[in-house]
Amino acid sequence: MPETHGTHCRGERTKAKGYGPTSLWLHEPEALIDQLNLSQGMVLLDAGCGAGEYSLLAAPQVGDKGQIIALDTISLSIEELATTSKKEGLTNIRGHVCDITGHLPLTSRSVDLILLSTVLHIRAVRDRASDMFHEFRRVLRPEGKVAVIECKKEEADFGPPLHSRLAPNEVEAIAASSGLKKTSLVFFEHTYMLNLA
Repeated sequence: MPETHGTHCRGERTKAKGYGPTSLWLHEPEALIDQLNLSQGMVLLDAGCGAGEYSLLAAPQVGDKGQIIALDTISLSIEELATTSKKEGLTNIRGHVCDITGHLPLTSRSVDLILLSTVLHIRAVRDRASDMFHEFRRVLRPEGKVAVIECKKEEADFGPPLHSRLAPNEVEAIAASSGLKKTSLVFFEHTYMLNLA
């Protein structure tokens, strides 16, 4: 289970392209996308997509034969993502208003990668995380994985308060009941990416 370290961080807030929360400003986007190991034809589920910036970055990587499924409870986020996708000529992003802690509007074994970026620390999500990870397991293809991005469990003047932050081993423990286990862990300057399969 490899662990790698990097210093990829933009270091400054940038205006989101869409409506809703985003943590993309914490990262160097290209480095983050590289770590996701996207390829043409993949199906990516952006769970709790917020402003949809990860979806917009990933869409060219999966190509016309791939698909990005962006889910969020904020309808305006999904509407704005559709508008931005159209402006940028991206035809492979499908947005849905959906509570990711409930039943997902997807068939079983239809997704290659699930991205859960800076969502798990939210109390309403964490309280139902066991069911959520079981549902993630249902929609994942046999070789699929879940990439969880969270802020490091350390004091900072941005992001969630320390008591809401989750260390990688805490995320592992939450996901364990679904049978998902750590395959790799990547550290960025302010965040980490825990891959589960």
